[in-house]
Amino acid sequence: MMFKTHLMFGFFLGLFGIQYLHPSNQVLFIIIAMFCSALPDIDHPDSKIGKNVKIIAFLFEHRGFFHSIWAVLLVFFLFSLTLGKVYVFAALIGYISHLLADAMTKEGIKVFHPFSKYAIRGFIRTGTLGELIVFLVVSVFSVYKLVNL
Repeated sequence: MMFKTHLMFGFFLGLFGIQYLHPSNQVLFIIIAMFCSALPDIDHPDSKIGKNVKIIAFLFEHRGFFHSIWAVLLVFFLFSLTLGKVYVFAALIGYISHLLADAMTKEGIKVFHPFSKYAIRGFIRTGTLGELIVFLVVSVFSVYKLVNL
């Protein structure tokens, strides 16, 4: 999926996090969720985050480690060192939203990389009309959710 779609997924799921976790700073919660929704693409040299840390893309294949369950555990551990519990959940919500979105694409994700080549793949091609429809649907539901918080 593209950057904007990942941000929208992070925003949408972050709204559910706000509803159930009641963070004291809702804006910070959403910012963390949205930032982490883009974070897995740090392994792509042309991504919004990856282009600033090209060494990661040099060392890791795209949709490899950073798109696996192991990266989710690493994010949980690293954010636990610096953020309060509720904001760690914001990071996890955002990161997992990225993986869920990429799992809907034909390229998919390798959940247990590098220990297994098992991949979850969907039917959407990145950057196509299918992704645009997903983006618009999630956007509409986000606005609905935002109005009904």
